[in-house]
Amino acid sequence: MIVTSEMTAKEIINDFKENYAKVRKLLDEDSKNDPENEPYYSKYKAKEILSNMCDTLKKMMTKESNVCSIKLDAMLGAVLLNIGVVDMETEELPSSERVLTEALELLTPNSTKPEVVITLINIYNNLGILWSNRDEPGKAKVFLNSAKELYETFKCTLQMPLPIEHLINNVGETDAGDFMLLEKAHTLTLYYLAQVYGSLKENLKSAIYCHVTLRRQLQYSDYEPIDWALNSATLSQFFAEQNGFYQSRHHLAAASTVLDNYEEKLMSLESNEDAFLAKLETFKHRSADVARCWAKYCLLVMTASKARLMSDSERLMDAITDMSNLNIEDHENICGGDVKNLVFPDIDVSKYENKIGDKFLLTYQDAREVFLSCQNWLNKAKEYYKLDSLASDYIELIQDSSQSYSYLAFFEEDDERRAKMHKRRIDMLEELVKEINPTYYLQYCRQLWFELGEVYSDILNIKLEKLNKTKEKPTPHALKKINMLCEKSIENYDHFLNSVKDKNGMMPTKLDFDLIRPVISAYAFIGRNSMKRIAVDKSVQLIHVKKSYDSYQAVVDICTNDKDAAAMMQEEYSLCQEMVNILPIKIKRLEMEQLA
Repeated sequence: MIVTSEMTAKEIINDFKENYAKVRKLLDEDSKNDPENEPYYSKYKAKEILSNMCDTLKKMMTKESNVCSIKLDAMLGAVLLNIGVVDMETEELPSSERVLTEALELLTPNSTKPEVVITLINIYNNLGILWSNRDEPGKAKVFLNSAKELYETFKCTLQMPLPIEHLINNVGETDAGDFMLLEKAHTLTLYYLAQVYGSLKENLKSAIYCHVTLRRQLQYSDYEPIDWALNSATLSQFFAEQNGFYQSRHHLAAASTVLDNYEEKLMSLESNEDAFLAKLETFKHRSADVARCWAKYCLLVMTASKARLMSDSERLMDAITDMSNLNIEDHENICGGDVKNLVFPDIDVSKYENKIGDKFLLTYQDAREVFLSCQNWLNKAKEYYKLDSLASDYIELIQDSSQSYSYLAFFEEDDERRAKMHKRRIDMLEELVKEINPTYYLQYCRQLWFELGEVYSDILNIKLEKLNKTKEKPTPHALKKINMLCEKSIENYDHFLNSVKDKNGMMPTKLDFDLIRPVISAYAFIGRNSMKRIAVDKSVQLIHVKKSYDSYQAVVDICTNDKDAAAMMQEEYSLCQEMVNILPIKIKRLEMEQLA
């Protein structure tokens, strides 16, 4: 377009409006259908139009015009913002930085003017994204905080924003849609700040910003239910890990409530069309994921309660489960300095909150209620995750179920009932390990073998403790049971260790870091359990003691050759060294007794 001084304001605006509409169509619609060999085709076409618009507006600014300067600045700022975003999306970061900085310098002098405030906030947001993409979260935070401060300053002016769409359409009165564009831009600022604080390892502050983002989305009904529920449920896991069970339960309850509301609307549209079936499948999938998060909540409550009861009695006085003991420097005033404010006032979640507590567990009855809730949620998740279709997820659900029985057993005082709980774990784990192929699921098989070794050891210790308490002579059946438990424990630990060894049956000279603890623990358990086997025959006793010695010696060999292993497993290393020195004496004595 040729720019002339005779052009009327209406012609300038109409020309901008027409071209801006083309740009938005290219970016919002056409770009989704670009061919694989030209993934940025529509974006490049949009940038070409935007560049021409930019040139036109800059020439307009050098001439006398009956378009007010603020409106021209707003139009040019919007064009520069779009060019910067296209450059970023097409991986031209230096160009994106240059154009966005130009837009920033253009609009900053009039930052609180209604015509430019939304565009300027989006410019700050995109500069934050740009520096995040460059792994510079510190620089990103500066721009995002500037966006946050501008929003807060503008809100104090009590003006209504005038987005670029409002300007070019010559609409008279502002409306709620204009206001929502400002709020949406601010919500994005908070979302990006959550990511930045996560990158800076300020995890609590990141979680708070995540919460505020979710709360605002609810407040303004600006969210996609499935995504919102999943994000809220995921955030709940962080709070639970901080013993913030009050906040964790609330976020899970909100997630389930949002899913319930979505399901009701979805089922009112029931049909056999592909679009509906796809939505239904997504709903079932994500509902199963939220169910898994509920199960994790139950497990974390049980874990923390067990750790608390096993720790010093002084800690029992510390019963805080709402994170009110955590201090946070809330310079940005995102939660009033009080993390207890992390709730959603716009939604009633009592239906789910009333089903389970948020306090530490003290008794078996407390634990049983949480255990039953955990099992219910795991069963709900298993309605979607099946072994034959989603094996990895199904395996993890069974592992979680086993752990819930383990924690319940901790609270059970009756030895026989505790043993039965562990036996239930054995049944589900053995059934599972028979069904999965180690070739494809080696990591899971290793975990299952190791856990089975532990569970058999747990039952063994219960039985031995019972034998030690009674003065009666143990029955042959009881002795046979002890030996069977020893053998099954050792057998599973051997399965685990054999999976780590090479084709020649040798351990690697240096273990992978994540294998050091389980390998050394497995050898130590085999060493102890071999000595617990009961045998009258001296030759059988000798076999057991030699097995024990070989296992302890394996630990000594690993730790002697690997400083990392020795440092990580110092206590086990020291114990095994001691046993390696003691057991040869016992072996020699048994050998002599055989000869006598």
